[in-house]
Amino acid sequence: MNRTRFAFNILVMCGLLLTGASLANAQVTRTWVSGVGDDLNPCSRTAPCKTFAGAISKTATNGEIDALDPGGYGAVTITKSIWIDGTGTYASILGSGTTGIIVNLTANPDVLKIVRLREISINGAGSSARSGIRGINVSNVNTSQPRVALDNVIIDNFVNEGILFNSNGGHLTINNSMIRNNGTAGLRVDSNGANPVFVTIGHTQFEHNAQEGVRFEDAVRGTMNFSSASNNTLNGVAVISTTASQLEIANSTIANNGQNGVFSINGTSTIRIAQNEIINNVSNGLAIQNGGQLCSNTRNRITTPTQASNCAFTDQ
Repeated sequence: MNRTRFAFNILVMCGLLLTGASLANAQVTRTWVSGVGDDLNPCSRTAPCKTFAGAISKTATNGEIDALDPGGYGAVTITKSIWIDGTGTYASILGSGTTGIIVNLTANPDVLKIVRLREISINGAGSSARSGIRGINVSNVNTSQPRVALDNVIIDNFVNEGILFNSNGGHLTINNSMIRNNGTAGLRVDSNGANPVFVTIGHTQFEHNAQEGVRFEDAVRGTMNFSSASNNTLNGVAVISTTASQLEIANSTIANNGQNGVFSINGTSTIRIAQNEIINNVSNGLAIQNGGQLCSNTRNRITTPTQASNCAFTDQ
């Protein structure tokens, strides 16, 4: 009898221990980070984690990480659908010597394949100059076509692009954001396969980048509205493709760039512009090269010097 009861008690204790371990490792839909948190915590509202990287391992696929207060929450690699939200705080990532956010959606099962970033500042500054690699890198090893949405995001001071989207297709939406002071392009998009990347830009500024403000390469389809690409060292906006790419620009300001305002290169590149202010660009307001297509209607304000557009704008 005693032996039987003892064995039973041992089994119960083992079961409780296993259940406790399982609960401790369970992922939850919503987690929290705080500037005074600890990554050993469960990332709950009352026991938050310290970093985004610490929280993401405890957050379920398509869950949400929220910042409780101002803090530097560290670089993070995202491998599953997630929402990271810094609304109402000063949530930041200091990407000194590294990439602020890497998006590499390889987790399974993950039907949505969506990354949403809201009200986050990503800074690549080192002790005396830029040192971060990139602000956001949507990696070329994504196993499917990711969807990435940025809302009220600031990306500043990286050695390379502020944002590089180099997946085999996907979707990128940027709204109410600022991408500035980066060492190459503010935004560079290039599909690395047969699938196109679709880009939507609204109410966003690309300023003081050392190459283009916005640069589209192969198999990119995009729109840019109520935005600006100004004071960039090379071109404000450029489409440079060997596989058909196109960009529609409307209601935007493209000014004070060191070379051209709007630049279309190669016969597979098409830019259409309407109701924009394109002024004070050093070389040309509009420029084409190697058969690039640049179509304009009469409702743009374009100051000289400029090349004429080489195709008529037609409503479609």
